[in-house]
Amino acid sequence: MRALIFDFGGTLVRGELDVEGYRQRLLDYIHSLGYQVSESSLRKTINSMLVKLRKVQERNKELRFEELYSGVLLRLGIDPSEETLNHIYGLYKRSFSFEIVPGAEKVLQDLYLKYKLAVVSNATSEFPRFVLKKTGLLKFFQVVVVSRDLGVRKPDPEIFRYTLEKLNVKPEEAIHVGDSMKHDVAGAKRAGIKAIWIKTEGEEAAEEPDHVIQKITELPKIINLYYA
Repeated sequence: MRALIFDFGGTLVRGELDVEGYRQRLLDYIHSLGYQVSESSLRKTINSMLVKLRKVQERNKELRFEELYSGVLLRLGIDPSEETLNHIYGLYKRSFSFEIVPGAEKVLQDLYLKYKLAVVSNATSEFPRFVLKKTGLLKFFQVVVVSRDLGVRKPDPEIFRYTLEKLNVKPEEAIHVGDSMKHDVAGAKRAGIKAIWIKTEGEEAAEEPDHVIQKITELPKIINLYYA
């Protein structure tokens, strides 16, 4: 075993978007540009674009944050300039609170000198990279792949194969670690990669992971027992 691939959200970092706060900041910004958009119009437009996003994601495809909000702005009669989209992304980042999963940093410190490490995350934005840099975790990873990069989401095996190529390892030389049975375990197995599932409360084991752990701090023990 030469490489470990990690899911991001829920596995390494936990976060939550202040939806109401973000929407209000966005509305205030739109008003500052001189557009008289109501709160209900903004809410309906965002929800409409999120329905479109979900339909795309159901096919394991991905939209980029810029595409999503270009659609929102155009439907409101606003020019989706690069400056405007960048400002909206800044509002989004400021509206998101996050923290490192307890014990995750120590686990990465223990593993990154022995193995190649990568992150594979489903996200429309660059937020995973932003958070990894902000928390100081980025230094542990040789490769960070976000679904927006490829337009493909987990569990599609393409995103895992792309990551393997970047790491220059074979599927049988890698293990994927994540908390989603559907996206992480099923996706990794379809790509021929071993999967370690961080058990999520209430989620049934629809697939058969190679190992099940309760929290990420148990990972080094599994690695040392079975793969060292």
